[in-house]
Amino acid sequence: MRTTDITIREVQHSFEHHAYRTPLKFGGQTMTACTVLNVTMTVETCAGVVATGVGSMPLNNTWAWPSSAPLETLAGMKLAAERLCAMYRDAWYYAHPIRLAKELEPSLYLLSAMPKLAELVVNSAFDAALHDAYGKIHGLNCYQTYGPPFFDDDLSEYLDENYAGLKLHHFLRTTPVATLPLYHLVGALDPLTPADVVYPVNDGHPEHLEDWIQRDGLTHLKIKLNGDDLRWDVERILAVDAVAEKSRARSKRYSLDFNERCPNVEYLLEVLHQVKDRNPRAYDRVQYVEQPTSRDLDVWCPLHEA
Repeated sequence: MRTTDITIREVQHSFEHHAYRTPLKFGGQTMTACTVLNVTMTVETCAGVVATGVGSMPLNNTWAWPSSAPLETLAGMKLAAERLCAMYRDAWYYAHPIRLAKELEPSLYLLSAMPKLAELVVNSAFDAALHDAYGKIHGLNCYQTYGPPFFDDDLSEYLDENYAGLKLHHFLRTTPVATLPLYHLVGALDPLTPADVVYPVNDGHPEHLEDWIQRDGLTHLKIKLNGDDLRWDVERILAVDAVAEKSRARSKRYSLDFNERCPNVEYLLEVLHQVKDRNPRAYDRVQYVEQPTSRDLDVWCPLHEA
């Protein structure tokens, strides 16, 4: 045990329910609201120093636990939060948050019969609160505590022998970057042009992508796709690019997000081939593909440099 290690003293959680301004479709599902899990966690060092961290995560059951009974799966994820709260309270030992999470992991998947992904979504709010508290207790951004003198475990302990001799801080910046691009999400139901607006909200905010780009100066767009309708996916990418091309922004970058709906690698490649053949400019603007399929590809596949 290090003097910088912590133990958990108290854990609390709560839920917030939010209605969406307009329906959001992704992963083949249409959502009109979301439930957010909030976690507060108090930790203490062996020297008696105490700090409290917070973490939040939307309980996106439509993605993490696909089902024809979404109310039941949401209830299951909320029940998992109750059980995780008790599990973290019972974690008596002192450790760095990363090692503490490793010690707790075997118990994490014994709590319920829900999919592992859904369990991880619920757990992420608790994990965020734990790391936030650890950073606060040492007066640092938590990312600055992932190296000596706080943590220097060999990554092979957490991954495999290919990472022997490597440490987490070898892969992290020592200082944060000054700016980061913000990706604007374009849902599968989102209007792209004025002609696409069927039911205007009339609340003073943009009603379609053209207006969003003009108002906020958008340069990066995250395009939600279906993954089971090749023609629609290709046309959607090209339509979004046509709207983006009208803007004066010098930088235009796209993320293609299938939410693991592509049936295979061949489907994804065909989408990319058709986009490239019909509009090389649009293809060159695709920075990466996110979550194409749960089986054949990594969840993050970069295509072009930022």
